[in-house]
Amino acid sequence: MEPKNDYIALWKSFQEGDSKALGHLANNHYKVLFNYATKFTKDRELIKDCIQDLFLFLWDHREKLQSSPFVTIYLLKSLRNNLFKKLNQEKRNASDDLDIDLPFTEGISPESELIELEMFYENESKLKSLLTSLPKRQQEVIFLKFYEGLSIEEIAEIMDMNRQSVSNLLHRAILNLKSNWFLAGQLFYVLYLKA
Repeated sequence: MEPKNDYIALWKSFQEGDSKALGHLANNHYKVLFNYATKFTKDRELIKDCIQDLFLFLWDHREKLQSSPFVTIYLLKSLRNNLFKKLNQEKRNASDDLDIDLPFTEGISPESELIELEMFYENESKLKSLLTSLPKRQQEVIFLKFYEGLSIEEIAEIMDMNRQSVSNLLHRAILNLKSNWFLAGQLFYVLYLKA
């Protein structure tokens, strides 16, 4: 998935105080972090702020951080936690008695590629509808598994779940998608075509 040795070396250099190494980590991960965050909010400025806050926090606490052989997973999980805190804060500020249900929006980054493929153009809205009809956690597990190419173990780490729960969630998501087998077949064809 990622050039682990390169990222581990960058992580080690950053922990030793090399600001350029942190810059490389930020540049290499910005797109995946941004795309992942768009699944929870469309507020681009909030996403940018959360990513910036994440890297500032890392810099300020670099000496206390453990060595991480899974840099991308660590960054995704940290961003997810930070984003949830800020979204919860915003919701509380908007209404103290509002029940928090964080959205998992349909802004899936490979959609732009789907639009470019003429044979799928007519079904774009049907594919979006199919994905957004899934419960939010199922949408998230589909995104992490098929769009980001993460393993079950990596997804479990990011979503704070055990491996079996992630497998069950993914299985339920696929069963739900199979209820409309033609569109699901097209969706998985495109997802596996990317992999």
